[in-house]
Amino acid sequence: MAEHVEYVAKHFSLTHIVYGADDPLGIPLALLSLSPIFLFVAYFALVVFGRRLSLLLLAGGSVFNEAFSLALKRLLREPRPFPDRPHVGDGYGMPSSHAQAGAFLFAWGVGYALSLDKRYPAAAVSDGIKMVRRVRTGVYLFGLLAWSLCVAYSRFALHYHSVPQIVAGYAAGIIAGASWYTATEYIPRVYPTSIPGRIRSGIECVWVGVGGIGGWQVGGADGGWGEGPLFVNSAATKKNQ
Repeated sequence: MAEHVEYVAKHFSLTHIVYGADDPLGIPLALLSLSPIFLFVAYFALVVFGRRLSLLLLAGGSVFNEAFSLALKRLLREPRPFPDRPHVGDGYGMPSSHAQAGAFLFAWGVGYALSLDKRYPAAAVSDGIKMVRRVRTGVYLFGLLAWSLCVAYSRFALHYHSVPQIVAGYAAGIIAGASWYTATEYIPRVYPTSIPGRIRSGIECVWVGVGGIGGWQVGGADGGWGEGPLFVNSAATKKNQ
């Protein structure tokens, strides 16, 4: 007879969400709490099909932000606020990594949105179009802010974090997001010969070589995965003819 081996189960805390069965907002709050995880799926799709370097760096920054949050938790070692609720797990609670992830994207998005005119200078347009673009940017930023605050609130409503833990996570996310945008977007654009500018240029050379130019090879877009050097050489040959 085979020896019985006890099976010890453990939940995957990153995506394990428990909500009150009688709470009408339970499912929306759970989905909000999971939405920072969904972002990584969106990043992957956008990077694969769009191949924009800024999105690649944003995805990398989000991973860095998660590592930063984990380091803070290991450093502060503050337990979660509701030990009587076993579903919250036995990990540390300071700061809230979900609130930090939402704040990181909001801070990065503010910097990116406010630099659109300088990043993509457009031809002369009417005052009406300029107004529409300003309103559109405002709606975009308000949506990011509202989403990030709702994510932070969901962690309190679902009893995973205390208010100080959420505030600390949100503040850390704002600092990390603003710092990452400054280092990977603002400084390279304004000071291209600086160290961050040279690093970004080096990453861009590799990225173009691997990922090609433009979007996925659909609808006549130029370039494709692995076609970068071939496409650049082909363009240079045609220019010299």
